Amino acid sequence: MELSIQDLGAIGEMIGAIAVVITLMYLASQINQNTVAVKASAMQSLAVATSEVWRNACLDFDRTEKFFEIAKKENKTPAERQFHLGWIMQTMRAQENMFFHLKLGTVDDEFVQLESRLTALFGPINSVYRQAWDRGELKNFLADDFREYLAGIIKSAQLPQS
Repeated sequence: MELSIQDLGAIGEMIGAIAVVITLMYLASQINQNTVAVKASAMQSLAVATSEVWRNACLDFDRTEKFFEIAKKENKTPAERQFHLGWIMQTMRAQENMFFHLKLGTVDDEFVQLESRLTALFGPINSVYRQAWDRGELKNFLADDFREYLAGIIKSAQLPQS
């Protein structure tokens, strides 16, 4: 059997098509592995950041007590306002970061359970986070998307507004 140039060309095209399919399958596998790696890294990053916030609260009991004393004050000095807001923003940045990771798809909600976390933080009317929200202290420090998401959680949970 003698093969013509056309026959050889057809065989070459067939081999090329098979190679393209194999390459695409390999790339899909690599993308899947990279996606898993990115999610694992993001989950680790969020876990470390969240743990750091709680560690800071536990590390210095006197400082934690001071935060709650300042939170109750009607008229805060500039230093007290800064301390109070800085403390609250540690937690809020961690929650906001989770929100954006969820939005980007780099973590799953089963891992962070953000709505549950935010409901726990903002549910009780006497929560320092809720009081800061109601006074508008967080407005200029949170991304618009996250602020709207949080407002929706507060509203949908039918938590009383002050």
